[in-house]
Amino acid sequence: MSKEQIESNIGSSESMPTMPKKSRYSGQLIDVSSRRSIEIIPRMETDATIDPIATHVEVDYFYHQGQFWRAVFPLDEVDQVYGQVFNFSKAKTKPSPQGPEIVFDKQGVPKRTIPILNHIQSRFTLKSPHTIDLYPMGIESTEEPVFRLNDFVYTAEAVGPLGVRFNLRDALAGHLISAHRFLSTQEMVFERIVSDNDYVTESPALPLNDFQKRAVLTESILRSHRAGMAEQYILFRVFGTNNCTSIPFEILDRVLDYTFLQRLGSKLYRLPLSPRFYLKVRGLDQDSSVRKLLRHEFADFIQHPKTQQRKWEREAGVSQNK
Repeated sequence: MSKEQIESNIGSSESMPTMPKKSRYSGQLIDVSSRRSIEIIPRMETDATIDPIATHVEVDYFYHQGQFWRAVFPLDEVDQVYGQVFNFSKAKTKPSPQGPEIVFDKQGVPKRTIPILNHIQSRFTLKSPHTIDLYPMGIESTEEPVFRLNDFVYTAEAVGPLGVRFNLRDALAGHLISAHRFLSTQEMVFERIVSDNDYVTESPALPLNDFQKRAVLTESILRSHRAGMAEQYILFRVFGTNNCTSIPFEILDRVLDYTFLQRLGSKLYRLPLSPRFYLKVRGLDQDSSVRKLLRHEFADFIQHPKTQQRKWEREAGVSQNK
């Protein structure tokens, strides 16, 4: 995507952050065409906080249907929180008369060449009839919202300058930036399942009370705002790991009260080895045999002609910009 296209999406070149000096890409524009952390409104010069009695929080850079929006979150209306995961290494294959054939496990998920390369993210649903209300960027939230959503995702993803994708060299060395995204679950399905053909699986709802659900959402929003677009993505270090696995588990660990054994288990989170096991040792996996496939839940959306048309347009745009 070109610089002009990115500016069109995010508003202006003043909103375009650059890679920090400690990165080998120092000074280059960060690709924030679709991946960037949110900003709490009103913007604060000091470290942002959310009042414990606040019922709503307003943010910029919520992502839905291919663009950023101003969003108003209802903090006390979280219905459920789920853990989601997908493996982004190549699928294992076996020979067949028709050529290489993907090998699937008994749950219909492709077996992977590197089982530890997992991406972790959190899904939130809201109690009916409550919604996140979306407005155009820069528009006061007193008008009628353009969209009302009750299903969204929080995810920390590595980003770099234009043309640089996630790679192990940069992720281990800390040369990439961690974008703490909030986006609609539908948009996540379009990116990960429709476009990238990933197999996103989901745990049962985490056994949290209403206070804990609010706290997990609030901490996730604050974590995203405070990170901005200046925080290193560090795949692994003995101290200072900052990746897609460590971030959501650190949020849970700040919010929840554990038994002694669960507290010991909570020390496991630095590498994306076995996300469901990390939930289990914290007492948060209610049924480890359940692994819901999001492509089944969103089958109608995935197959809808408008979704497939958007996929075609995205692929055509990518090929034109290479």
